[in-house]
Amino acid sequence: MPEVVHIVEVAGDRLDHYLAQLGLCTSRSESLQLIRDSFVLVNGAAVKPSCKVRVGDKITVNRPPIKSMDLVPRPMNLNVLFEDRDIIVLNKQAGIAVHPGAGNYNESLVHGLLYHCRDLSGIGGVERPGIVHRLDKGTSGVLVVAKNDQAHQNLSDQFKNKTVQKIYHALCLGEVQKTQQTLVHLMKRSEQNRKRFVVNQKKGKEAITGVRVIQKNKRVTYVEVQPKTGRTHQIRVHLSYIGHPILGDEVYGGTKKLHLFDEAEQKFIRGLGRPLLHAKQLTLKHPASGKEMTFEAEMPLDFNEALRMFY
Repeated sequence: MPEVVHIVEVAGDRLDHYLAQLGLCTSRSESLQLIRDSFVLVNGAAVKPSCKVRVGDKITVNRPPIKSMDLVPRPMNLNVLFEDRDIIVLNKQAGIAVHPGAGNYNESLVHGLLYHCRDLSGIGGVERPGIVHRLDKGTSGVLVVAKNDQAHQNLSDQFKNKTVQKIYHALCLGEVQKTQQTLVHLMKRSEQNRKRFVVNQKKGKEAITGVRVIQKNKRVTYVEVQPKTGRTHQIRVHLSYIGHPILGDEVYGGTKKLHLFDEAEQKFIRGLGRPLLHAKQLTLKHPASGKEMTFEAEMPLDFNEALRMFY
């Protein structure tokens, strides 16, 4: 990316915060890394992230050359909902990890996107090109990916500013009593199991989730969920916390306490292999035109099969 030069007009903030708040970096973590690697100069000199900016300071922001991809593009049956020169929107299949990681270094959605697009934004780094948000491996549904750096920056800002509207559908255990509710709690990574996240009354990051009942009986409740924040596992943690884990969610209790189900139904739930959570709808502004766009993904087969089974 080209060099960016900025003159400070309001003094007092830390440099790393300042860069992120003004959108000169995509996030505070990116600004921290760039400052530490001396890609950010203040009045021509390298400084610490904690450096306080002053009126008139000249901030120069560079970025290192994008590393060559070690990932091998792989043909993949992508369900493309929309594509143009700036973005690609997919209906992600359950069971596919969004980006490479433990257990899926050779096969992820990124591998398929590299084969399909050949021109993804580099801001996300070598292993996460174009990725501006994510869905858990077991979650299906709408996912938007940036195809150039300008789109990446714009979409990242929309997610950061919470202007993107996300609607999920889920099937959870038991009968949710309240027709509509908003859950607000602090969430943090579990100290006992680092793969889990938990609600904590005293510390963590605020998570806000709206829940509306679509249909219910004594055994299963079909809900629409609108997360206002984007914490890891947020919907799964919140529904489990109120006593209604998502069907099939082995991590948060969605395959336990199945005494109200017959043997065939129990077998079906335990065999799902993933939480029945689907990113149904995503509304955002197109990063180039500014036009508001809504994308909707069809329900997957296992979700529809469960609906037929329990209703």
